[in-house]
Amino acid sequence: MNMPAPLTIAARRAMVEELLRQEPGISARKIAARLGVGKDTILRDIDAIETEQRQRAAASGQETPEPAPPAPDGAPAGDRLVLILDEPLRQALAVLRATRGRPDTPAENVAAARAAIRATADIVLEAQQHAQEGATP
Repeated sequence: MNMPAPLTIAARRAMVEELLRQEPGISARKIAARLGVGKDTILRDIDAIETEQRQRAAASGQETPEPAPPAPDGAPAGDRLVLILDEPLRQALAVLRATRGRPDTPAENVAAARAAIRATADIVLEAQQHAQEGATP
């Protein structure tokens, strides 16, 4: 049985870019399934595509706003929180990323913010459960 030759990085990125153009809300997981690669590979491709687009825009003298990362798989279109990264928030994200030695990229900022929100929610839930256990006779 002959296996098809793997896509080159350039060919895969071109396909990713085309899928993103055709279906703007498509998730990285769906793209990965269509191309037969991992979701993390697609996320790296998307980051590289966006970086290249920003570089081309900068070279031509245009300003390109940083695009919002894709919504998590299965998330409704309206379930997105967009934060403007002012300096205090950027510093807080830098602290969170530093605990994992991660770079300052949109994807890493999203991951750090999501982890912090989940951790904070876990602390609140534990405190609520502890309070309920203490209130029960």
